[in-house]
Amino acid sequence: MINRFFLILIIGFTTTTAVTFGMLETTGVKVNWVANVDDSGAVGVIVNILSNQLSKSSFSEVIPLAIKYDHVYAQKDVVKEEKYSGDPQMPSLSLPDSYSDLPMYFGDELSNLNSYKGDLEDSVKEKILPHDQRTPSSKTIDDIILDDLETAGEEGKGESTVDSATSNDMRKSIYVVDYQNTRIQKFNDNGDFVLKWGDRGKEDGQFGVPHGIDLDKQGNVYVVDMDNNNVQKFDSQGNFILKWGSMGTGDGQFMHPHSVTLDSSENVYVTDMANFNVQKFDSQGNFILKWGSMGTGDGQFNAPEGIAVDSSDNLYVTDTDNNNVQKFDSQGNFILKWGSMGTGDGQFKRPAGLDIDSSDNVYVVDAGNSRVQKFSPDGKFIDSWGSKGSEPGQLASPHDISVDSEGNSYVVEQDNFRVQKFSPDGKYLASWGTQGSNNDQFLDPHSIVVGT
Repeated sequence: MINRFFLILIIGFTTTTAVTFGMLETTGVKVNWVANVDDSGAVGVIVNILSNQLSKSSFSEVIPLAIKYDHVYAQKDVVKEEKYSGDPQMPSLSLPDSYSDLPMYFGDELSNLNSYKGDLEDSVKEKILPHDQRTPSSKTIDDIILDDLETAGEEGKGESTVDSATSNDMRKSIYVVDYQNTRIQKFNDNGDFVLKWGDRGKEDGQFGVPHGIDLDKQGNVYVVDMDNNNVQKFDSQGNFILKWGSMGTGDGQFMHPHSVTLDSSENVYVTDMANFNVQKFDSQGNFILKWGSMGTGDGQFNAPEGIAVDSSDNLYVTDTDNNNVQKFDSQGNFILKWGSMGTGDGQFKRPAGLDIDSSDNVYVVDAGNSRVQKFSPDGKFIDSWGSKGSEPGQLASPHDISVDSEGNSYVVEQDNFRVQKFSPDGKYLASWGTQGSNNDQFLDPHSIVVGT
């Protein structure tokens, strides 16, 4: 059986825009490839290897080794100089016939791919041409990225068998806090499992009760732990970076912190439920300021839960017990609030998570009413969707929401043990997840964030 696998790599060098296509054949190995070079110096390379010689087990060893390095063929001059005009004449290359030859073959190019992870986002995907007519398939490059690569690996425990430089990082990355399984799970936007990390404990990378989650511009992941009263920072592969916080009422201390968000300067805001406040930190966990006290007045809280930031760095906080949403500037100054107990438009029954779209509209999970409500930035009701149940589009104990760059929203449900995806107007699109502890299963999914 012919095995197929796609590598997505980055070559870093400055050049003018050029596109190259080619097919290379050596003994037992056929390679179709397309490279797209942009003025910023990032090159997205897709390589399709078709081989009758390499077994599936051998192939699974080839790929992780190969993608550790930047350059597929070290053909920088070719990529710079060749332009597409029919089938360019490519120089002959001596490719390895088996994975055992790869270390020597790639030995001249030992720059680790991690330094270019930031380029493997939608910006690169958009630059790759949608079709390679020489690929022996009716699929477009997008189809291949989104489908074939994910099925080439085998599921592993604790981390993905598909490297971070694969299509899963070219797509949206979705992180879900799997509360009772004491872990974080990462998916692509089709709901395909990518990796997971975390177990129960108090050490670095362990959790007591993980709850809130958000991402910075580099794709680092911030997780709030209610039980350990801290915030932990990880890279996009779940590797621990730092943490801060302890139990208490002082600056930088927490009593059951719930949610986290980051502003445009990557300051970190945490809702501290039992201290009835919001605390602000820099990206290294250094305390900056806090605001809030127990009560029902402007700027006061009874149970601050969700938090999100808009394009002007204004903060929106849901108060589960006061059944409202409050808006503050980045210094904690009160701006406005809306909401009351009830089932009508703009009313809430234990509001939980919330998020902001690219137009600064506010999406609030109205947990007790089993719905999502959408508001303008000044709190005017726009729309709502959802009803109690387990059918597609219905919700059971929804707890958090995240909105992607296209306005699609993703909602986690505690009682249905799943994630549901909705269109910008609230139409059901897809769902994934069942009850359990295996990969892509959940026990009480609490929070979600979508990286773009």
